[in-house]
Amino acid sequence: MKIKKIEQIKSLGLYYNFRWDAQCNEFNKYNFFYGWNYSGKTTLSRLFKCLEDKKCHPDYPQMEFSITTDNGNLTQKDIENDYSIRVFNEDFIEENFEWNNENKEIEPILILGKESKELEDKLKEMETNKKSKEDTKKTKEKDKKNKENELQRLLTDKATEIRNILSITKPKEFDKTKLVDKIDAINVNYDQFILNENDFSNEKEILNEEARQPIQEILTEFDLKKYIHKINDILQKQIFVQKIIEKLKENQKLSEWVRQGIDLHQNEEYCQFCGNPIPKNRLEELQQHFSKEYDNLMQEINGLEEEIDKYFENIKNFTLPDSAKFFKEFQSEYQNLMQKFDTAKSNFINLKPVLLKELNRKREKPFDVLNLNIDNSQFQSSTEELNKRIKDIQSIIGKHNNKVVSLETRKNKANENIIKHLTAQFIKDKSYFDNKQEIENLDKEINNLKKEINSLDIEINAIKQQINQSAIGAQKLNEYLKAFFFDDKLKIEPTENGKYKLFRYDKIAKNLSTGERNIISLIYFFAKLEETGFDKQNAIIFIDDPVSSLDSNHIHRVNSLLTKKLPEFGQVFITTHNFDFFNLLKDTYKYNLQNQGGHFYLIKKVKENDNYKSIIDNLPNIILNFKSEYNYLFSLLKEFQDSSQKNNFDQLFLIPNILRRFFEMYLFIRYPDGKKYKDKANKFFNNNDSREKHTALKIMDEYSHEENPDHATKFPDIQELEEAVKFILDEIKNKDKFHYDALCESI
Repeated sequence: MKIKKIEQIKSLGLYYNFRWDAQCNEFNKYNFFYGWNYSGKTTLSRLFKCLEDKKCHPDYPQMEFSITTDNGNLTQKDIENDYSIRVFNEDFIEENFEWNNENKEIEPILILGKESKELEDKLKEMETNKKSKEDTKKTKEKDKKNKENELQRLLTDKATEIRNILSITKPKEFDKTKLVDKIDAINVNYDQFILNENDFSNEKEILNEEARQPIQEILTEFDLKKYIHKINDILQKQIFVQKIIEKLKENQKLSEWVRQGIDLHQNEEYCQFCGNPIPKNRLEELQQHFSKEYDNLMQEINGLEEEIDKYFENIKNFTLPDSAKFFKEFQSEYQNLMQKFDTAKSNFINLKPVLLKELNRKREKPFDVLNLNIDNSQFQSSTEELNKRIKDIQSIIGKHNNKVVSLETRKNKANENIIKHLTAQFIKDKSYFDNKQEIENLDKEINNLKKEINSLDIEINAIKQQINQSAIGAQKLNEYLKAFFFDDKLKIEPTENGKYKLFRYDKIAKNLSTGERNIISLIYFFAKLEETGFDKQNAIIFIDDPVSSLDSNHIHRVNSLLTKKLPEFGQVFITTHNFDFFNLLKDTYKYNLQNQGGHFYLIKKVKENDNYKSIIDNLPNIILNFKSEYNYLFSLLKEFQDSSQKNNFDQLFLIPNILRRFFEMYLFIRYPDGKKYKDKANKFFNNNDSREKHTALKIMDEYSHEENPDHATKFPDIQELEEAVKFILDEIKNKDKFHYDALCESI
């Protein structure tokens, strides 16, 4: 695979919305990038590292990209595929080395010699077999996952449907887990739980039936026998008096009038009616007619009348429960019974005058023994009819109350029957057990593949251990170290567990310089590229700033190593901020690679809508054609000076560094006396004490070398930058015109 261009990148550091410039050359076999620090070189290497690691960088989990290759496009969706890509950057160093931990061991490098060719062939065959099984396993795992996800989706949907049918509002009361439990409970006998349409409808009606409260039972029984007996007893009573006044006996109204008059004339001498004197012994005669026994009888008659009135009044006010309290299935029958009860009650109440009439007969004839004069059959039939209606109503109340008690049980049963029905229907419609069996079969196949892969791993590791024990990897690393340092002071030694440790003169290496660390890391990287099974000829190699913190001597050695190694790889990407090293790469491309199959690029940070972003351009001709950083820096300052009024310069943060770097180079050329920068600057400016001079020195000192850390959080003042650049260039032009003109001609 060859990468042709990076179509777009999103959410990757400064590449938050990167798009490939149509004017930019497509990538070739050799691709060299130059860029200032913080321009986006390492971030670009991390895009390639994500493809190597098969996962997004942890700092950029939402990254998106589209890469055009000779085999089609790659996006973040393809990141888990295998790509023959290896990246050297600061992440690689952190992953493989802990320089502050002297006990940290290095992972071994597996390199096979000629004498191990047979072992190599066997290893390749086993790794190919392992890869095939892993691919098969991955396919089956994906198939299994898809089937499981689909089955889980079906279970979730069915559980939701069941909750809706049963009016369950809380998902936890019946979720897919509880549905699976029901499936397991009814198992393969699910057919017997499937209801026909009518039964299912009936169960739903039970489930949806409104709950009712129990109705208080009517324990009343209507009976007039006791009142008939009492009346009969009164009728049979006979009053014995000392002297019966016949006239009063025969006239009840007169008798009552006289009886009241006696009470009114106690202690009176004159009649209150006529005013005449009351004859002697008249009151006594009357009182002998109205004896105590007579009074008691009248009171008894009156009392029984009141008792009967009250009894029948209670019957009249007696009401039955509202029919709305009954279940609907009982309401029609109950309403019919209510009508019959009302009729029977009216007939029963009509017996009251008959009873009162008998008492009134006795009141009129208190001195006679009277016989009861009522129709017993009428009384009996009315009473029986009313009590029968009460019993019928009691019966239907009992049915209602029994249903109230049993309804919850019936509802629970209906609920269970509906769940079983819907569960069984789901098993049948979705071929649940067949799908489960397919998943189980896939699981068995995956487990068998795992065992086979584990067995292959054990054999592969055994072969690798044999290779490791031969110390070919350590030998190769030491060859690289010796080539770089021209001695054996730094060596790699295998440890007992098959890893490596770094020694200096037979002691654990400590206090390595930054340059030494970077060289060892780079050597380790190249040695790992020779590992067994790595196809260098078709590999993509990305090397980010390999000469960071190296002196010029070691920079040349790194370039020498790269010159030998570059042709071995399918495609190469190299970035650097070191202009000297970049010039060496240009020479390597020109003389060793005959200017064939390569392109040079510039990575830079530009401003867009108050934000900075990284872009990739073709390398400007001035950098490509000239080796001097001095000319390039002058061109940037001149461009800034000429275009500043248009407000279109995009390297505002870098201008202080560029100005300081250029001015240091100029002073070095003008005054090669070995003195310090400030001494040379004072000599150049002589007695100039202008504001412009102090502004320029402040810009170069504070914004370039960060002598004041507050400037790290501030945006350089554009007017001050313009004044500083103009002042320095004008001073050189005025004091060294021939040199200034030559610089202008060089760009």
